[in-house]
Amino acid sequence: MNPIELFLELLRQWRDRGAVTFDDDAVHAPHAAVSAFDLDAFGQLADTLRRQSGTLHDAVSALTDVGAEVPQSWTGSAATALQTAASRLAVDLVPTAEAVARHAASVTAARDVLSEVLDDYRTTMSAATDPLAAGLALPEARAELNARLELAAEAGRAASAAVDDSIAVLGDEWRSAGDLSGGELVLAGDR
Repeated sequence: MNPIELFLELLRQWRDRGAVTFDDDAVHAPHAAVSAFDLDAFGQLADTLRRQSGTLHDAVSALTDVGAEVPQSWTGSAATALQTAASRLAVDLVPTAEAVARHAASVTAARDVLSEVLDDYRTTMSAATDPLAAGLALPEARAELNARLELAAEAGRAASAAVDDSIAVLGDEWRSAGDLSGGELVLAGDR
């Protein structure tokens, strides 16, 4: 169960006792972006881009080496054509390889930052979800739950803002770098 559902479960128990009133949707709203974000899928994207960046780097290196590796016995137009073609392909691939490397680095950095943010979020939500002290009177429970409601809302807003801002920055960066794919890059529905 995700952190906000665990928190809502605690709140519902105390709502049934008359200690707190709340609307499920209003409590969930600040957590919407963080709840919709799939860090595992995002991490897989980062790993894929990093691997593809390495593959492109290797391809450029291999094409660059073709000129030096043409057998000495090859002479004339065939050898020159091979060297020219390999050189042109390498030159053509360099900007793409550099762009993929930059994007791989950006998405990997974003994944690392968001991983820390979501760890902090889960820690905060765990504290908000802790059971209340045994024997707590209704007025004290009400005060504690209202404080936890505010804590959870702040945690949800902060984590959701981090997710939204990170995805927006990546989207802007990728769009401004030029369209490499023939279509707009979409990150899991902007998540």
